[in-house]
Amino acid sequence: MEFSEATALFKDDLKRVEKEIKKNIQSQISLIPQISGYLMDGGGKRIRPLLVLLSSKLCEGEITDRTIKHACSIEFIHAATLLHDDVVDETTLRRGRETVNTKWGSDASILLGDYLISQSILLIAYDADPKTIQAIAEAAKELVEGGIKEFTSARKLSITEEQYLDIIYKKTGSIISVSCKLGAILSNANSMTERSLVEFGKNIGMAFQLVDDVMDYDSSEEILGKPVGNDFKEGHVTLPLLYLYRNSNSSFKREIEAFIQNDKITDEEFFYIQDKMREGKAIDYSLELARDYIDKAKTFLNPSMFKDSDYLEACFAIADNIIERHLATRSALNQT
Repeated sequence: MEFSEATALFKDDLKRVEKEIKKNIQSQISLIPQISGYLMDGGGKRIRPLLVLLSSKLCEGEITDRTIKHACSIEFIHAATLLHDDVVDETTLRRGRETVNTKWGSDASILLGDYLISQSILLIAYDADPKTIQAIAEAAKELVEGGIKEFTSARKLSITEEQYLDIIYKKTGSIISVSCKLGAILSNANSMTERSLVEFGKNIGMAFQLVDDVMDYDSSEEILGKPVGNDFKEGHVTLPLLYLYRNSNSSFKREIEAFIQNDKITDEEFFYIQDKMREGKAIDYSLELARDYIDKAKTFLNPSMFKDSDYLEACFAIADNIIERHLATRSALNQT
């Protein structure tokens, strides 16, 4: 099954999610629907809401209004963190369009992020199940902690691979994992099934962020929707750079140290590091780790626990698509 076929299974349900999103960004304060509409129409694939829906069906549950509200809640939390991250990183482009902080300013971006978080809380406030409320609250806490850890680790080549992996779990893996967990909870799945879906989500979340970090060094602005090299220029020490640094001689290590402390990196300097990464197999190493996480994720979808169905195949398709995003990038670059 292809990724497009997986999303097609939920075409009508995803429309319900979009309707719920639009409903919950309405306000008498005109700036709220104006900016929220711009943000939500920015071309995201709604992976997190999709995983809530898919996990629910995989556990033989029905897609109810309650499911849709929880899917919307997760998307609002994700959108809020993007708004706040763009302010912290001073990002100007996302998905090929100006970021909210570029068009309306940092204050508006921060306040809208706060608004979306409050709406997320309201969406689940009337839910009687403390398990769903606790799951979302814990994931949101992990996500914010990940952002703080990333901020405090900026420009620090002394971080370990283990510390880096903890950051990407918190900032990406946690919210993708809880998306799968919610589907299980909402469908009254047993604890073993719930744990399996949590682990599936965690591992594809890790792979998702690894591939994102690779594509910052091995893609193009047309494909990414933002300039390549943003992470490097902003001082984020992601795995490709960390691997290159750890496996370089002392002379080149000093070069990397100088680059990472420079907040005015030129394109030529970035291309130089980019070439060194390819030569040093830093891209290959990071992608191989992403593949390992995808393989591990699939082991948690045991056919003895989950019935063989289109929904199980859809889970595999979503997992495979995470790696295929980079393969599509490489194919496009090779044709230029």
